[in-house]
Amino acid sequence: MIRVFHGDDGFSISEAVRRARTSVGPEEVRDSNITSLEGNGFKPFDIIAAASTLPFLADRRLVLVYGLLQSMDGRGNSRGSEWDELPKMLADLPGTSEILFVESTTLRANARGVKAAGPGAEVREFRSPRGAALEAWARDRFTRYDSSASRDAISRIVWLAGGDLRLLDSEINKLALYAGEREITQVDVDEMVGEAREASIFAAIDAVLERRPGVAMRLMYDLLDGGTSVGSIISMLARQVRLVLLAGTLRAGGVEQTEIGNRIGLRNRYALEKTLRQASRFGKAYLAQTHRRLLDADLDIKTGRLDERLALEILVGRLSGA
Repeated sequence: MIRVFHGDDGFSISEAVRRARTSVGPEEVRDSNITSLEGNGFKPFDIIAAASTLPFLADRRLVLVYGLLQSMDGRGNSRGSEWDELPKMLADLPGTSEILFVESTTLRANARGVKAAGPGAEVREFRSPRGAALEAWARDRFTRYDSSASRDAISRIVWLAGGDLRLLDSEINKLALYAGEREITQVDVDEMVGEAREASIFAAIDAVLERRPGVAMRLMYDLLDGGTSVGSIISMLARQVRLVLLAGTLRAGGVEQTEIGNRIGLRNRYALEKTLRQASRFGKAYLAQTHRRLLDADLDIKTGRLDERLALEILVGRLSGA
C-alpha cells in the first residue's frame, strides 16, 4: 500500500502519522518494523530496500518518507533523474509493506511528486479548518477528551488560539481536566487561558481606546515578549480599528449581525460581538483619527525616522492620552 499525506494542517497530519505508526504490530517490535527517511541523503533504492524487508514478528512494515514529493515538483525540483524510475520501482512492492509519503505543504493533483507515488496511491489532503469548521473541530476535540463546552466557550477559545490546532488541542485538554464532568464555560476559558487573554489584541485595543496607557503598554510588551513584531502589532491594531469602523457603519445602515460578519470577513462569533461592542463605544471621528495615527507610526518606522519600539511607545501614549 502507498499513501500520500499532504496539506497545510500539520497537526492533523502528525496525528494521522501517529495512528499509522501505532497500527504496525505489537508495541515491543514496532520500532523494528518502521523506517523513517527524510532530508536529501537517501536514494530510491533506500526506499525500496526498506519496504522490501520482511516484517519482524508483525504482519507488515511501514516506511515513512518525509518531504520527497514536494522536492520533485516543478522548479523546486532538487532530485536527479534517478528518481524518474521511482513509480515503476514502487509497483513491485510486497504486500507486507506500506509506504507513507508525508508532505508539509499542499501538492497539486497533477504534480510530478504525486505522479511519482503511482496511480494506485491513496492521496489525502489535510486542510486547516476555518470559521464554523474550526469551531466544529474544537467541539469534537472536547468530546474526544470526554468533555463538553458551551457555544460561547468554544467560540472564545477558538478565537484565542487563532487557528493554531496544536495550541487549541493543548488548551482543550487542559480545560477538560480542569472542569471534570461539568460543561466548560467562557469563564473557565478566561481563567485557564489567561496568557492568551492578556496578550489578545482586543484587550490591547480596549486599553488604548479607553485611554489606559499603563495597561495598554503592558499588553503591548506582552505581545512583543511573545515574539510578535512591532510591525505586526501596528498592522493588527490598524486592522481591528478598520473592522470597528466598518462594523459600526454597517450596523448604522441596518445590516444584521451575521451579514456584517460576512461582509467584513469576521465569522467567529466572539470576535464579531466584541467588534460590534467596540463600534458602539467609540466615535467614528475618533476611530478615523486613530487609524491615521497608526499609518503615521508605520511610516515613521519604514522611513527610519524613529526606532520601531520607540515609535510604538509614542503611538500608544498618544492614542491612550498619556
